Amino acid sequence: MAENVSGMLASRHSEALENIKKHFTDSGYDLYFKLLDAHDFKVAQNRKRVFFIGFRKDLGVKFEFPKPFEKKRVLKDVIWDLKETVLPAKDKTYTNGDKCKVPNHEYMLGGFSSMYMSRNRVRSWDEPSFTIQAGGRHAPLHPQAPKMQFVEQNKRIFVPKYEHLYRRLSVRECARIQSFPDEHIFYYKNLVAGYKMVGNAVPPYLAYYLATAIKEQLQKTIGLNLSNEIELLNSQNSEKQVLFA
Repeated sequence: MAENVSGMLASRHSEALENIKKHFTDSGYDLYFKLLDAHDFKVAQNRKRVFFIGFRKDLGVKFEFPKPFEKKRVLKDVIWDLKETVLPAKDKTYTNGDKCKVPNHEYMLGGFSSMYMSRNRVRSWDEPSFTIQAGGRHAPLHPQAPKMQFVEQNKRIFVPKYEHLYRRLSVRECARIQSFPDEHIFYYKNLVAGYKMVGNAVPPYLAYYLATAIKEQLQKTIGLNLSNEIELLNSQNSEKQVLFA
């Protein structure tokens, strides 16, 4: 199995896409690939990724990707209970360690680039998060703040008088949004590393439902193949019994 960003399907990357497909098929695999949104699989964020799944040709697997769930999770479902216990990082980016009441529930300080301020970075409680990225400076803002105010094309500001509400999501909030349980603790000295580990991960819920689909279809196919082999052996044994009767 391989995973890549949604941009892989853009026409400008068609050569790279064909190269990936060729590597799978030349290596003896039947290839299936599809663009999936983690939000369809109980993950509280919009996160589109292309998944490539290969099965050895001799297995004869006819793979179907898991179907999306109708019920979707939003920010309130996964981080509401964390809103009162967060800590700012020490010296802007260094961990508070054991002082965090919830492991990793701390957020990076520091300014916001003009690129970051070029569009709204706030999603409401009743919406899924923006994609959790692998950089703390690009982390979405907490839903306690109002959505950023439009000034002109590629320029937004924090709503006046509410500037104090704008903060980056904590490492733990990002992990919750990715669907990691609180028992999964991330170890780091600098929060930059924490955000990177969380953002680079495949959301566990999405990974689980993909893995389950792979397992079930492998079991089904191998079971069918075994049944066919048993039937063939039984028929051959019957023919031998007739010949020697």
